[in-house]
Amino acid sequence: MLSQSLLEAYQQTHYCFGDVVLNIDKPSAKAELILKPFIRSGGLFITAWNPMGEYLDLTTNELANEGLKNELLSRGFNVVDGYGENPDESWRENSFFAFPIDEQTSINLCCSYLQNAVVYVTPEGLPLLLLNPKLSKYE
Repeated sequence: MLSQSLLEAYQQTHYCFGDVVLNIDKPSAKAELILKPFIRSGGLFITAWNPMGEYLDLTTNELANEGLKNELLSRGFNVVDGYGENPDESWRENSFFAFPIDEQTSINLCCSYLQNAVVYVTPEGLPLLLLNPKLSKYE
């Protein structure tokens, strides 16, 4: 289980790509516009940084993200570089917004890259925090 403070941190983070800023459970007209042509598919905001919340050095994180980006591209997703940042800008992780993608594939990637959570954006532009369903197995 995630601690309440970590869960709150994820919920308060600004997930940014291009000129889009996503906030959990707050609809984004810009994200909806991007996803509109794909009808039933949404978008995924994901990083490979710091798997399972374990702090890793910059080089290791960058290499992990490079592998993630290559996988997303090889699967045929559109990929936009981005970052997640807490409101006081004291924590930042480079990330990607990938689309079109469905929720189950998003969860699968969350598990594959050992992330505590990812952000799935519905086709209507609503960012949802998806927790790793295998989380308790890693603790």
